[in-house]
Amino acid sequence: MNRNISQCIDVNSKYCPCLLAETNQCIFCSHLKGEMTCNCNWAGVCILYEKHWQYKKIQQECEDSIKTRMEEEVTFTVKEQISEHTYRMELQVSNEFAEPLMSIGSFVFLKRPNDPAFFYFPVNIMRVQDNTLELVIEAIGPKSIRILADNNEKIVVRGPYWNGVLGQPWIDNLTYGKIILVAGGIGQAPALPLAVKLMNNNNQVTAILAPGKVGKIFIEEQLRELGVEVHIVPSLRKHGMPMLEEVLHRTPDLVVSAGPDNQHYGIIRTMQAADINIPMVATNNATMCCGEGICGSCLKKVQDNKEIKLCKQQTDFLNLIED
Repeated sequence: MNRNISQCIDVNSKYCPCLLAETNQCIFCSHLKGEMTCNCNWAGVCILYEKHWQYKKIQQECEDSIKTRMEEEVTFTVKEQISEHTYRMELQVSNEFAEPLMSIGSFVFLKRPNDPAFFYFPVNIMRVQDNTLELVIEAIGPKSIRILADNNEKIVVRGPYWNGVLGQPWIDNLTYGKIILVAGGIGQAPALPLAVKLMNNNNQVTAILAPGKVGKIFIEEQLRELGVEVHIVPSLRKHGMPMLEEVLHRTPDLVVSAGPDNQHYGIIRTMQAADINIPMVATNNATMCCGEGICGSCLKKVQDNKEIKLCKQQTDFLNLIED
């Protein structure tokens, strides 16, 4: 993957052209950015053509044909209280909803049925089995606390969204490689599907896990069942990074970081100290409110002094400027 490319995760999906194209703010199509020339360098179906086709369809049918994300109100079950504020939940959705969430980096927005739309908050998908979604939430803020308050059992789930992991092409395309997976705290939840995908591609995965703020390792058993080599440390900063530096001398092909941004940057510094220059995949921790690139909460500066929308754009985490 070219580290300088910032490609829209929704391009040519069911949700493309998206709401951004309606206001000439398309991430990918130069014409739908308001420019006069075509320079998208895209070999897929023309986004501008699809936009005009949608417009004609709206005129013919006199209705809004822009694809918006699905919403379903379902009952959820708390399968495990992992720690004081951390819960593993399961909920059943329709086939149409569940199938696209099997992709790496999938996440959804959740809220209570009667809460206003601004209560939606994003949660990574840990596992999809048939129509059952398994996810882990930390009930520590006003939005997430509402989900479990007053013995609530109903939830509205909105999705699918796919940009929960930056550097997804490395996960999709790497085979028979050696990978180091570092996961801390709530980052263990998105780490599990990453490990599953990597092992299914016949890769050799070594995991370094720390309990973080969650205070517990909750994916060790599943990783060992997959055949992952697991190392558990009490702290990534004090013990995990020195261990990572040792493991880097095995000449891995890829490093995967599932956790907060300070963990990602700590891994980058460790790689630099070890004089190791290999690709890195990282979980996406951008603040997200709408998930559609409209609200601007996920804007982040990259190395060329431009801004990208991290709810929709794929890029290498190494391109991002540290705050």
